[in-house]
Amino acid sequence: MEITLKDVDYRIGKLSVFDQLKVARKLLPVLAGIVGDFRGLQSKEGSDALETVLPKIARTLSDLSEEDCNAVLFPCLNVVARSHMKSWVPVFHGGALAFDDIDLMTLLQLVARVVADSLGNFLQELPGGQLQERQAA
Repeated sequence: MEITLKDVDYRIGKLSVFDQLKVARKLLPVLAGIVGDFRGLQSKEGSDALETVLPKIARTLSDLSEEDCNAVLFPCLNVVARSHMKSWVPVFHGGALAFDDIDLMTLLQLVARVVADSLGNFLQELPGGQLQERQAA
């Protein structure tokens, strides 16, 4: 998949099945707490679900250790390339970003696109109703 962020073209690849498992293991505790809330808000008219759930996402992510955060970021960034001088260049190599102009918001958007593309089918299968029932029990 190709996307454009801040007038720069990026190519989003797929995580390997093993990296999907690693990323999902780190993200599931984060997502389990918000999937039900997010789905409920999406069904309400006039609600901006993301803005309402964003503080909860931020609190949950801030609780991740640096190791867990890197376990999500690094595999995701490893499958992103950027259009540069008529070719595609990996944005992440050897634990460092290859481009100085990638800011935090761009980095997070790239990671979110990788997660959505690579784990989207898996995340859609999460039963929102069952999650809410488990949390209530």
